[in-house]
This record gives sequence, C-alpha cells and structure tokens, in this order.
Amino acid sequence: MTRFWLAIFLFGCVSNTQAQSIESVQRTTSASSSEPFDAVRAGFSAQLRSEILQWPSYFVLEGAPESFGPTAGTEHTRNIPLAFGLSAVVPGAGQYYNKQYVKAGVALALEAAVITGYSILRTRGIDAEAAFQATAHHSWSPVKYASWLNDYASYLNNERGGNVTAPSVQLITSVDFTRPESWTSSEKAAVSAMFSQIRAIERQVFHPETGAAFSHQIPDFAAQQYYELIGKYFQFAPGWDDYSEWKNAQGEFTVAIDPEHTGPADSKPNVSGSFYQYARDHADAQDTLREASRISLLFVFNHLLAAIDAAVSAKLHNDRLDTSVGLTYDGPGRPAPVARLRYSF
Repeated sequence: MTRFWLAIFLFGCVSNTQAQSIESVQRTTSASSSEPFDAVRAGFSAQLRSEILQWPSYFVLEGAPESFGPTAGTEHTRNIPLAFGLSAVVPGAGQYYNKQYVKAGVALALEAAVITGYSILRTRGIDAEAAFQATAHHSWSPVKYASWLNDYASYLNNERGGNVTAPSVQLITSVDFTRPESWTSSEKAAVSAMFSQIRAIERQVFHPETGAAFSHQIPDFAAQQYYELIGKYFQFAPGWDDYSEWKNAQGEFTVAIDPEHTGPADSKPNVSGSFYQYARDHADAQDTLREASRISLLFVFNHLLAAIDAAVSAKLHNDRLDTSVGLTYDGPGRPAPVARLRYSF
C-alpha cells in the first residue's frame, strides 16, 4: 500500500506543477480571451497523455520487496487439480509445485519410512512363514497321524462303543514329505488318495470324554489351512514327532491314544511341546504379516493426505492473490501505468 499512496502523492505533485504552469501562462495572456488558455491546457494534456502512452508499464507484486523498474519474478495462480494429482502419485510433489519445500521433504520422508517399514516387516513375515512351513514338513508326519487315526478308530470301536466303518488308511512310505517340491505326479496322486482316506475316518470318529465329533478335517497337503490346523487343534497333535507312544509293548492302548485327554487344571498332558512351539511360531509369523498389511494402509493414507494438503494449499494461494491497475514512477520519476498484483499473507 505504501507504493500506491506514493504514486497518488507524486501524481498530485505533477498535476500541481502543470496547474502552476498553466496559471502562469494565463497571467501573461490575461488581456486576451479564454480561448488561448484552453489551447494551452489542451496542449499540456495531450503532451502528458502522449508521454504516458509511450512510457513502459510495469508489473508490481505487492508483498514483495519494494523496487523501481520491472520486477524479475511474478506470482501466478496454481492449478489445484494438478497439485492434487502430483501428490497423489508422489507425496511431496504437489507441495514442491506449491513451493512448500519443507512440506515436500516431510511428505517424501514419510513415504520412504512407510515403504521401508513395510518391506522390513513383509520380508520378516515371509521368512518366518517359510520357517514354520519347513518345521511342519520335517516334524509333523501325515503318515504318523494316519497311523494314529487307524488305531484311534479301533480304540473307539473296541473300548468306547464306537461304530467307525470307514476303511483304514493305506499308509505310504515311499514319499518324502520333507521335500514336496520334488514329488512326481504319481506321488502327488498317492498323497491325495491317502488324505481322502484320512478325512473319511475323521468324519466318523469322536472325542471319548465329550462324545463330540471331530471339528475339523485335514486340508490338502501344504494348503494354507493345513499349516494352521496342525498347530491349532489337539486332534492333530499325534502327528508331531515328539508325541508319546499310544501303544505299549503288549499292544495295549495307553492314555496317549486320546490327545484331548484332560489333565489337572484342564491341561492337555498328552500334547507335546512341538505342537505348542509350532503354534507360537505360526502365530508370530501371521502377526508380522498382518502388521505389514496395516502399514500398507499408511501408504495409501500418506498419498491421500499429501494430495488433499497440496490441493488446499493451492486453493489458499489463489485466494490470496488480487490484481489492480494504477500508476507508478520509474527511476527518473516519470509516472507509468502498472498492472498490480496484490498478495495477502
């Protein structure tokens, strides 16, 4: 505003000087009619108009440092959709477009932190998942579980009044369950057939203490549910390599024939340590992968937040711009028409 009032003041001074000149001419020609005076005044006005039209115009940014003559930089309105889109793709890009360099750095640093955190947790979770799968292949045997299930069906029929009619599982010993990636087509078919026989018995057996049927049936080998169930439900405990023998030397069933036998304080004394350790390892791996998934949501949130911030900042910038037209003075002190852009902080 200082420049505006200075322009008005100087313009007034010029007008006053012109008026004094005209008044002097009027005194020297007082004996004459008013026509010569009108001619002189018109001449001054024409000369002033001619000079103004010939002088250069200047673009002045109010709010910037005061200077005479043409200004080097200008402020333009900003494209709001562009600012939004830039930060939606790369957080910080829209802030850089808005010349908010600190915000741009913060948004970009947050993006890098989210990507790094996600990558670390995701890799850790995948490694843990591979580890518990390897443990399952080496320490939990479908053949041992099937052997127990055959004996368990006999135990229910002979000692618990059961009526299990499903045929016994045909055990396969020629397949290496620790290396499923090396199985041939015939080996895969043999495993699939054995698992179907296992499920047929599981549908008929029950828990002696409660009389409840088995709640789950074994999924296909190496399926996601396969790895979960063998360390979650006690009915699968006999498949672990450290599970106690369920027959003694005389061929009689021991208490270990029932993996869900309840001990003191509702404990399950027949369930081995490998079952519980595997359950913890499996849960830890899944928790890590879920945490990585939650961090991935921060990735989306950071893009959205940065995009909204960039759009709002561009809008506020545009709202602070105001244009006007007026007069200013150049170095020699001559008035010049200006286009004035006012920027409100």
